[in-house]
Amino acid sequence: MAAPKGIDTSLFHQAWWLEPATDGRIQEVSVERGGQIVGRLPYVISHVGPFRVSKMPPFTHILGPVVDSGVGKPQTRLVKRLSIVRELIDQLPRVSLFEQQFDPALDDGLALCDGLAFQDRGYAVSTQYNFLIDCRAPVAELWEGMHFKTRQHIRRAEEKYIVRPVDDATAFTQFYLRNTRVHGRRNNIEFGYFGALCAACRERNAGQMLGAFKADGTPVSMVFLVSSDTTMYYQLSTRGADPEDNGSINLLIWAAMQLAHARGLSFDFDGVYNSGSARFLSGFGGQIRTRLVARRGRSVFSLLQFLKLRYSRNETHRFT
Repeated sequence: MAAPKGIDTSLFHQAWWLEPATDGRIQEVSVERGGQIVGRLPYVISHVGPFRVSKMPPFTHILGPVVDSGVGKPQTRLVKRLSIVRELIDQLPRVSLFEQQFDPALDDGLALCDGLAFQDRGYAVSTQYNFLIDCRAPVAELWEGMHFKTRQHIRRAEEKYIVRPVDDATAFTQFYLRNTRVHGRRNNIEFGYFGALCAACRERNAGQMLGAFKADGTPVSMVFLVSSDTTMYYQLSTRGADPEDNGSINLLIWAAMQLAHARGLSFDFDGVYNSGSARFLSGFGGQIRTRLVARRGRSVFSLLQFLKLRYSRNETHRFT
């Protein structure tokens, strides 16, 4: 599952990531030209009742096609990439739902045209937003680039909490699940894959868990980060129910940004799913970016998912 020679990919395309993230179930389609692989598209199949679906693997924030568009004028490379991506799509297995998100900045920005290829094949293409900070800038500049209220929360948290690494994936998992229960939320994270992913990241110095602790050692919040050669990704965070804590996550993000600075990386905040998270994350500075989301669902499956969502909302209204 190697990338076409000379092509930059996200770390989420790497075999060492995808194998533990899917328990070895990762598959791919590929395209050859002249005996060389010039394109590949990883995917994983799972089951929802009697339906086969292909969605993003656990903890995997970016996927999509990997293409060698060759050399030449931008138009020549774009046309070649479109042709390769359409061939990849045509090889995908028939499923009730396909959904992937990918980074249009790949391949010198030519990956943006992947949306056209997916649209040509009947997929709906939308955007997902995220914030990106170039942490190679001086630390003082990163600090001044934040909103004053964000800096204020960090200063107050620094007075109360100690930041240190968390080395035990089980401890992180238990803390996360306990907080989920306390906050009355449903857990949607597939932690069965978490330990293997953490081990794979540790072997390659590509992952880091950080925690904010009280002076007596009580954990207050934790974050999980992963890194490529260019980017540190804000993967996962969890916070306890202490009503006096209004800044520990801010403190951990700031600590992560400083780690990214020390390694000469950008810091990717991952997807921004609503205006509330956008307000929170924008306080750290950085620039807004978009990712593409390609989705196609069969009519019967889509109808059942709609009815399921509507039923769950009705049940929520009944008991609130």
